[in-house]
Amino acid sequence: MAEEVSKEELKQKVIEYLQKKPWQVRDLAKVLRVKKKDLDKVVQELLDEGKAAYWSSGSTTYVTTPEKLKEMEEKRAGV
Repeated sequence: MAEEVSKEELKQKVIEYLQKKPWQVRDLAKVLRVKKKDLDKVVQELLDEGKAAYWSSGSTTYVTTPEKLKEMEEKRAGV
């Protein structure tokens, strides 16, 4: 990564991306230009803080925000 980003700045960027759509961690790492291993730690912290959640399409697992998760589950259920 060319410019060093603080963990809090990275968390904020991750949340901004997750609010738009669900992401696979490896794809999000590419877009943010950070190592997947580093992003895994940030995502885990966001999960622990309740600011992110896992969502499965049935074959693939994504990370998203709890709000987006609820929205997608309602669509899936036809609500």
